[in-house]
Order: sequence, then structure tokens, then C-alpha cells
Amino acid sequence: MKPELISIQRTLLATSLLSTCFSGCGGSAPAPVQQSQQAAPPSSSTDVAADGASTAPAASSGSTTTSDRPHRQNERWKDANGVEYLGNVPLDVFFDQPYAVASNMTPLAGSNPAGGSALPPAAGPSGMGAAPAAAPATGTEDSPPAAASGGGGGDSWSDLIAMKEIDQEITDIRNFLTEALQNVGAYNRSMLMIPPKAAAVGVLAAIVQEHPEDISWKEDAAYIRNFAKKMNEGTLQPGKKDQDRLRQLFDNMADTLNRSRPAGVEEPPATEQFCDIAEMRFVMMRMENSEKKLKTEVTSDDAFKSKKDMVVHEAAILATMTKVNLFPGYGYEDDEEFRGYAQRILDACKEIQAAAESQSFDAYTLALSKVSTACQECHSVFKNN
Repeated sequence: MKPELISIQRTLLATSLLSTCFSGCGGSAPAPVQQSQQAAPPSSSTDVAADGASTAPAASSGSTTTSDRPHRQNERWKDANGVEYLGNVPLDVFFDQPYAVASNMTPLAGSNPAGGSALPPAAGPSGMGAAPAAAPATGTEDSPPAAASGGGGGDSWSDLIAMKEIDQEITDIRNFLTEALQNVGAYNRSMLMIPPKAAAVGVLAAIVQEHPEDISWKEDAAYIRNFAKKMNEGTLQPGKKDQDRLRQLFDNMADTLNRSRPAGVEEPPATEQFCDIAEMRFVMMRMENSEKKLKTEVTSDDAFKSKKDMVVHEAAILATMTKVNLFPGYGYEDDEEFRGYAQRILDACKEIQAAAESQSFDAYTLALSKVSTACQECHSVFKNN
């Protein structure tokens, strides 16, 4: 046979094989956002909830059951462990039951106080202004998690939370952990409340590194951040093993806060992204706790005036945790609709703090209803679809 005919036959055979191998390809989902796996690290579990109040939504019968391929942002699917996701975020970051506005909180005319719910997994707006903010700078994996200009727009962390509020939150959590980890029985009773509190410590320690104000343990903030992160590295189980593990981490944290960092502790990375420090649903549980506390403990003008400091504190925490969810890695930093919901929450938190300063209970009630409405509308778009 002539060499030319042999060459032609080989070419036809190769073409046929390639056509067979690649038939059916194409049309695949876009690649997930970088580091999207951090939305559901193996250290978390759907059985952990803030104050025992949150549970994972029921799985949709039409959900995809594979986790070894990219998934679209609004696609519902399950991983090999049966955990259900929406895009790259586990569905259990969404809370099932929105809170009803307290019955004795009469809204102002023209307001639309709807039942509250968990804050959205928003991504985007960087400041407290009314105008939409620019998208956050992408940076690299080694960039600080929270520069003074944060998620873009030029605002500082001090615009959202004063250092004294960070100090108060860390102190409150430290006191809680002192009681919760003193023995196995106390740990077992408090186990479900620990992950959101540890997440809050980790997030706030990272913010301390970039905050313009000072605090005594600022130079050791990376160690505090790392101790808190390690508390959530495994799914907590009742019993002495995890109680001992957390107690050791907490003792190291407490000593470091007291400016007596133990020798030989692990050297932490200089900086980490928020998504590497705290799982999104734990951050959102702390947000839910703020909204719930404001609604249930401040239901009258007298309570509002007597609890001014608490109102300012919880509004600052709510705004700060909302902004944390806007940073790259959680998967929604480029979603304009999420950005809009988050901006409404940030603006409402600013209004709550202004109302506390002016002692206007009506303005406070209206601002809190705006938080609830934004959350409820977000859920109607993202959770239910």
C-alpha cells in the first residue's frame, strides 16, 4: 500500500477516535469561585447551630447529588455526606424561621416591618453610604483579609465598629468560654453555642490587625485569630476529648490576651482571608443573634433608653459581620443582588446606632424593620430558589 494512503487512513482513524471520546462534552457549568470550598470546610457540620436554634433546610428532591464537578451559583446539590448546597454555600447558612417583629413594636406610618430572618450571605458593598459601593479588590491569597479600605470604597473598619466594641465582644465571649469549658458537663451543655462565638473571635482578631485604633494585645492578634480558628477545625462532639482540646486552645488564648503568650505555640500566618478563618454560616449565626437580641430585649421606649450601649454594640457587630461576608472566598463578592441586600443592612445598622444616640425609639423600630425586610426579601430570592 502506498505511504500516502496509509497516512490518510491513520488520519481518518484518529479523527474518528477523537469524535467518539469528546461526544457529549461542552455546556459544562462555569468553574466555581476561587476558594469556594471554604464555604463548607470539613470542620463544620449541619448539626451545629447558634444557641441550638438553627437547623439545615430540607433537601430538595431535585437537587444534584454529586460534589466532584463545578456547580452553578444558584444550583442546589448535595455532597457525599448529604450536606445540601446552593452554589458553593451550604444551605444551612440560611435560617429556617424568620423572626416576627415583636408584637408591641408599633411601626411608623409608611414603614413595612416584616418578620425578621437571618442575614443574607451577601457579598459586595464595602461601606455605610447610600450609594452602591465598588466591588472589593480581589488581591491574592496572601493579601490581608481586611485592609483599612476593606471591601472597597475607602471606608475604614472604624466606620463600622469601634475598638471598644471589639474589646467588649471578646470579653463577653471569653467569659462565656470560661464557664462553658470548665468541665465536661458544662461543655456538653454549651457545645452548640461555641462555634459561632469562636468564629466571631477569629474574625474580630483579624480586624484588630487592620483597625486604626489600638488594643493591648494587637501585636498578638494573629495568635488570637489562630486559636479561635482551631476551635472550629473539627465537628464538636460531647465528651472529654473535645472539651480538653478546646480548653487547651482557650487557655492559650486567655494567656495571650493577658499579654503572657505561652512559649512554643504554633506560629500563625501573618494574614488570612476571612473565609479561611471562619465558616460563613457561623458568621451568620452571630449576625442572627444580634438581630434576635435587639428584637426580644428592646421592645419598649424604656428598654431602648436603658439599653443604649447594648443597642449600639449589637448594631456594630451586625454591620461588621455583614461586611465580612462580602469579602472574596465566600462566593458572592460579585453578585450585585446580594450586594444590594447587604448594603441595605449596613445602612440600617447605621440608622440603629444614630437612633440610639438621639434616643429615638421610633427611628430605631423603623431601622430594625429594614433589617428584617432586607433579610426576608433576600431569602425569597436565594433560599427559596
